[in-house]
Amino acid sequence: MHQHHVSFFGVLLVSYRALYRVWRPQTFSDLIGQEHVTQTLKNALSEGHFSHAYLFSGPRGTGKTSAAKIMAKAVNCLRGPAPEPCNDCEACSKITDASLMDVVEIDAASNRGVDEIRDLRDKVKYAPTEVRYKVYIVDEVHMLTAEAFNALLKTLEEPPEHVIFILATTEPHKLPSTIISRCQRFSFRRIAKNHMLARLHVICDAQGIEADDSALAAVVQAADGGMRDALSLLDQVLAFSKDRIDESAVLAVTGSVSRQVLGDLLESVVKRDAATALDRIGELLEEGLEAERLVQDLIHLCRDLLVMLAAPELEEVKNRMSMDERWTRLSEAGSVESFHSVLDTLIRTQQQMKWAAHPRILLEMAVVQLCQGDPSSASSEEVSSGEQPDLLRLKKRVQQLEERLAKWSGAAAPASAPSPQVSPPSPQERPSPPSAEPAPSPSLDRFLRQASAECLQRVRQQWPEVLSRVKEQKITVHAWLINGEPVAATENSVLVAFKNSIHRETTEKEANKSIIQQVMSRIFGSSQQLVTVMSSDWDRYKASSEISATTDDAFESRSESEEKADPVQRAVDWFGEEMIEVTD
Repeated sequence: MHQHHVSFFGVLLVSYRALYRVWRPQTFSDLIGQEHVTQTLKNALSEGHFSHAYLFSGPRGTGKTSAAKIMAKAVNCLRGPAPEPCNDCEACSKITDASLMDVVEIDAASNRGVDEIRDLRDKVKYAPTEVRYKVYIVDEVHMLTAEAFNALLKTLEEPPEHVIFILATTEPHKLPSTIISRCQRFSFRRIAKNHMLARLHVICDAQGIEADDSALAAVVQAADGGMRDALSLLDQVLAFSKDRIDESAVLAVTGSVSRQVLGDLLESVVKRDAATALDRIGELLEEGLEAERLVQDLIHLCRDLLVMLAAPELEEVKNRMSMDERWTRLSEAGSVESFHSVLDTLIRTQQQMKWAAHPRILLEMAVVQLCQGDPSSASSEEVSSGEQPDLLRLKKRVQQLEERLAKWSGAAAPASAPSPQVSPPSPQERPSPPSAEPAPSPSLDRFLRQASAECLQRVRQQWPEVLSRVKEQKITVHAWLINGEPVAATENSVLVAFKNSIHRETTEKEANKSIIQQVMSRIFGSSQQLVTVMSSDWDRYKASSEISATTDDAFESRSESEEKADPVQRAVDWFGEEMIEVTD
């Protein structure tokens, strides 16, 4: 099926065709793992609503070029257009053999210039000679130059009725948006491991190859979602071990290590046995294994153990891990958090190895760190206790707080009325530690003792001028200060109450507060300090304290004087003579 006999100088030579060429999908049903693409294309073909331009993007070996050729056969099949090509008619056979002139496959990596695209654009206008549609398959289209893309734009948007473009690329982000918008885009995904494994079993059975499940699983693991990579590796392993494939042959070809050896190494790490772990690493590296490959294999094993622990009912876990009791024991020896920590350390080590001159040292450092225990991970005692590490850390935190509180053994329960928080006018007046009896805030207490009605009245009379001067200095500070109201005053300080905490906090900023205090000092003729408080706190504190008549007298004297004073004089007192214009 996959051999050709060629006579050369009388000697019979046998040419071998690679498995990925022999087993290239010939129908949409053969294209595994891309059902979201194949079903859409089949529906469009069955209804005759296919587009003039398609863009197939995705990782290598996922079926982009194969899907393009199947599409070319489906639209040109003599029994179609049909959802699936018959692969028996002359058109399908010629397209499969790449001998049909009307289906043109272009390698954009080699034909990336504007001249090649102009030549293509000139030939597009000619009708097909053998089939219904001329199909242009442009592989690795992201390699085209900017000029070539520009030359393709108009043709791609409005090609003749008989032309279909199929663009394929592994790097769609490099394509201009003007190209992408003119195509129907289909994103091909990495093929799932179970789909690849089933396909490899079919191929091995058809080829008469004896293969262990573990060997094919190792092939799938190394292929990383690409079917072509898997078949190429299978070809290589067949050349190494002829018609019998086992896991050791696959590991020898790929340069990996068996999972049993990895299990021994990881078990030493879990047991915090650094000497055994380092000794085993030395043996593996001396056997020719690369440190980068060993880290990668450890990452894959830890990932599988983490998935097994977090989601034991997954089909992937049941197929690959649950058959061996060793993996169950190893996963149960740790926790989700501990395996997460191990994975985090190994991944960081793998990234650092790309730039390290001595990757072995990084690997050994990572193993020693894991054996000594990462501070962010749960310790073996915590894991064995059966409690979650987060809960244990929370318990330790609570215990530390309780020990701190024990030092304040004489402290009493907090007062029923909360003490308002005000900004201290000086560093010497900060609140003292809790005592046996709650004391009022020193700042407010000072205002209650020293404030006078005369000082408050003077401040309120000159407050509009303060606002005006602050506005001249900085209008944004005025916008915040205008929302405050002076509620008490002494000879060298003013208490301003705010209803909104944002206004108060902004006023309290050092730069803003400095401007306000400078203005007050100039207007009041003496050094002044600004103290702020929330209105709700001030009202609550007044209600819960036996306040002298200083502040209340200020309110009363203000109201009485305002009633007796001439309205014009009151306006002058409030806003200043320059701001008032009296008219009859």
